[in-house]
Amino acid sequence: MFGRSNYSKVSQARKRSWQKIKDATPYLLKDKERSMKKIITVIMIMLICFTGCATADPTTPPVELPFAVHQKGATVSTELRIIEEGPYRYPFDLKFMYNEKDKADRERVRKLVGRYERDARGKLREPGIPIPLKLTISAIDSSASGERFLLKKEVFVGACYAYGRNDFLRRIDEDQSKMSPGIYRVTVQSLKDIPELADTKVFFTIYNPRK
Repeated sequence: MFGRSNYSKVSQARKRSWQKIKDATPYLLKDKERSMKKIITVIMIMLICFTGCATADPTTPPVELPFAVHQKGATVSTELRIIEEGPYRYPFDLKFMYNEKDKADRERVRKLVGRYERDARGKLREPGIPIPLKLTISAIDSSASGERFLLKKEVFVGACYAYGRNDFLRRIDEDQSKMSPGIYRVTVQSLKDIPELADTKVFFTIYNPRK
């Protein structure tokens, strides 16, 4: 027969097991909550990315986008809405940043971008580091074929032509296509590794036209 002492031992064992379950429950719930929070966070990020990509409207100039131009193959692209009657040429530039409070950094970047002074023969005295790019411009028309290429060519970034409080500007292409009102896709791609620019923050910029 199942004696009283054995019954007591089983009862105590059950109590100990139940107490272990009760003690572990908060930790299990916390782990479950953490897992659920991670899942919810991932879903929210995916929804934000999806809706951002799906509903993002083309932007109007001026445009300024970070560009890792020092890395071969690095690409930056934007959809551009032109509303100005024209057609006009919209300046495409590279903006090279420097620390305005650091004279040594300013001089370092200035040597990389060069100067705009020319000699008697019209040659740049300090042309700066060569920067080859691929420039592509296409017109986007949702009611027709969708996208039509207007320009696709390789260019060398031009001379430094202006500077600001903490930046220098070099023009990408002096002869890019004129753009009338509409929506366009503008893409630039770096064609060469340029390690000298690895420590310089660079932006691809599109400004309003000079009328």
